[in-house]
Amino acid sequence: MIIKHKRFVVIVASLLVLLLSSGVLASDLKIGINNYLRGIYSLDILERFAVYTAEALDMETVVVNNEGKDEKAISDLENMIASGVDGIVFFGTTDNLFSVVANKCRQAGVPFVFYDHLPSDRSLDYLLQNPYYAGSVGERDYNAGYPIGEYAADAGLKRAIIITSQRGDTTHEARVRGFTDAFEGAGGEVLDVGWGPSSRTEAMEVTENLILANQDIDVVYASNGDYGIGALQMLKKYSNVDAELYVTDLDRDVLTALRDQEIVASNGAHWINSGFAVTLLHNWLLDNKLLTEDGEPPIVEVPILVLPNTLVEAYQKYWLDEEPFSAEEMRQMSYKWNKDVSLADFERAMEEYSFENRLRQKYEEGKISAEEFESFGF
Repeated sequence: MIIKHKRFVVIVASLLVLLLSSGVLASDLKIGINNYLRGIYSLDILERFAVYTAEALDMETVVVNNEGKDEKAISDLENMIASGVDGIVFFGTTDNLFSVVANKCRQAGVPFVFYDHLPSDRSLDYLLQNPYYAGSVGERDYNAGYPIGEYAADAGLKRAIIITSQRGDTTHEARVRGFTDAFEGAGGEVLDVGWGPSSRTEAMEVTENLILANQDIDVVYASNGDYGIGALQMLKKYSNVDAELYVTDLDRDVLTALRDQEIVASNGAHWINSGFAVTLLHNWLLDNKLLTEDGEPPIVEVPILVLPNTLVEAYQKYWLDEEPFSAEEMRQMSYKWNKDVSLADFERAMEEYSFENRLRQKYEEGKISAEEFESFGF
């Protein structure tokens, strides 16, 4: 009986070693994710992809709604830490919030990543001193304006006005710079910038004033969806002005206007950053820290894709009705399923991320017929 008992203990111990070495017990991991303001389309889709990826990686999630308030973001963070999460995936809005999150996580010994909004250089210097900082995944706002400016210039357009937020809003100032650099670098001219609208209604007023002062424009760029729909109403009112509309954002109203060919092109689809932030943290929690050549946590930049109105249905079907990356593809970004995964895999995924690349992948998976793929014009 004693021999049998010893054999049983040996067998159980061997199984435990096998399970631990294979990462099976990683399903015990629990992470906290914040949604800065639930009910906002662009933020909810970030939450959705983060949760989808965590579930694909067998992780439990605790998701909180900060209700658009920095003070609640901090208290929600404290509550997630108190609940026993193993890591934090955080959407930050300001340098101050980045530093508070870093301090709270360091005090609690909880690894963390930032998603969507990337830290400034000043914040990054501070973060790199934190042993629990695992990196950031997001987009540069300059890169939101630049490709849409290129797209407009490639269409042969020459005279633009821009509708954007108030001065001092770093997100929209960067988008304006990006569009202006690309458009004027290709021979176009930005005639005026309408600063200040904070709503669709105010965007209509700003656009109307600029249209009346610049009747010869051939392009309007709006730096977010609400500004774009407001500008659209004014272009309908002043139908004598022959201008094409370009927008940054792919919210529901913008997609409808794209489908109706009232907007020529818009850009976005960078919300995949939340899922890749989850996988970056997952590797860290498995003690597979993905670091740069300098041994530092990485900044992974996600491209912002320009969506022409010819691909609206494809975007709806393969980005919104389902996810652009399969669960298996996301698992391959984790050490639990892919022992060879490295930071280079993340960088390659971002370099290759495009509408054509993702739709081709769907075709190779058998989800898109050859006829449908060819209809996209690739």
